[in-house]
Amino acid sequence: MPGLDPGIHGPRRSRPRVVDCRVEPGNDLNQRECVAALRRVLPRRLYFCTRGPLCLSRDQDGRNVVRSTQSARAGARPADALLRDTAFLRVWLTGGLAGVLRWLELLAIGVYVLETTGSPFLVALMTFLRMAPMFLFGVPAGALADRDDRKRLLILGLPILAGAAAVLALVAFLDRIALWHIAVGTFLNGMFWASEFPVRRIMLGELAGTSRLSRAMALESATSNATRMIGPALGGLLIQMIGLYGVYALGAVLYLASVVLVLPVAYRSIGPAGAGASLLGMLVEGWRFARGQSLIVGALVVTVIVNLWGFAYITMVPVIGERVLGLSPVLIGVLMSTEGLGALVGALLIARYDRPLQYTRIYTASSCVFLLGVLAFALSAWFPLSLALIMICGIGIAGFAVMQSTIIFLAAPAAVRSRVMGLLTLAIGAGPVGMLYVGVLADWLGAPVAVALIAIQGLIALGLTVWYWPAMRRPVALTPTARPGE
Repeated sequence: MPGLDPGIHGPRRSRPRVVDCRVEPGNDLNQRECVAALRRVLPRRLYFCTRGPLCLSRDQDGRNVVRSTQSARAGARPADALLRDTAFLRVWLTGGLAGVLRWLELLAIGVYVLETTGSPFLVALMTFLRMAPMFLFGVPAGALADRDDRKRLLILGLPILAGAAAVLALVAFLDRIALWHIAVGTFLNGMFWASEFPVRRIMLGELAGTSRLSRAMALESATSNATRMIGPALGGLLIQMIGLYGVYALGAVLYLASVVLVLPVAYRSIGPAGAGASLLGMLVEGWRFARGQSLIVGALVVTVIVNLWGFAYITMVPVIGERVLGLSPVLIGVLMSTEGLGALVGALLIARYDRPLQYTRIYTASSCVFLLGVLAFALSAWFPLSLALIMICGIGIAGFAVMQSTIIFLAAPAAVRSRVMGLLTLAIGAGPVGMLYVGVLADWLGAPVAVALIAIQGLIALGLTVWYWPAMRRPVALTPTARPGE
């Protein structure tokens, strides 16, 4: 191991703290040895800082260097620099528009189906059809994203959604729309959503770079949660003032706007090792890597729990809003929007006060707060209290969503990252099962009791997971060169 600069821990603290590791490019083993040596030489207070561990990067001569926390933080660009990056901004805005439409349609279709059929189960079924593609196509979408250009996949999907929305808008305007029309459109939208993590979100992460990853994911989560606030409110207003055709017409316009945003983006996928490999082989490779990483497995299990027993409650919000709280479609939209407000506040707090060593703890604690909020919401029969409780749910969702993507991204190398993110999409796909489950319970026991039961079951499962996978409750150093389990 080459010598370390004695100035790192010498008396002259103003001296630049840079360690020349002289590591061969691409040699991950030597990089890990270098970082391990730094752990032994540097005081802990220098190695671990409030923003993260030492970072390994290249200097102008192509040498790998490890910079101290002070110099790394001084050289890091602020979070708002992300939005000054035109490519990042365009991909980010595309996600924002798609998110508004996703939550707008979720509320509007739920209210429409409840008003026309009176069945809580059919309301849950529509959301099930939106989420089912996550389970069916999540992993293949991740493997496909490794084989093909992600930008091309995004551009191919958006015009299809715009055309489908335009057709549904016309059918609804002519008053010829049937439940199966809505079901088909919802399933098609869900197929696009299944590609969200391995395609568009990976694009965001690669455009931001690992040094700004947690802030990029926090900004992405804040945006996603802002759409949870805007979408339902707009959906309730549209369904009450215009009708279902207005919802689909807006969808057609915004999907076309997304195509215009993505087209000029200069982007090339990182990690082309999957090109030419078989789809099945790539899926197997992704699973083989993930199962050997206890942190990834634990994070995926928590994702399954929260989606199976937590997010399913959202299908019953229109039912509880109308039958228990006595709300109009507009106020039901306001109720769902409050969750987005809480999630937005939570994501912004994480972006400001993120601590890399606490990522797993934030992830687990936020999941617990969310499930407790769902349980309390199910027991409330007073609108102002329900607003406050659903806002608490949103705060929990923020920590869960930000850390979910960040942990998986940092724990997986670039060569298999899309495939592992595809596994994450598969885990999120457990949500449809929970939605059918809560729909059956609601038809049998009523919506409030059904939501309370799934929340209790989720809390029990989360407790068992944290006990079985200790990494989910302990500080873990996550860097691209120091992954747990390696």
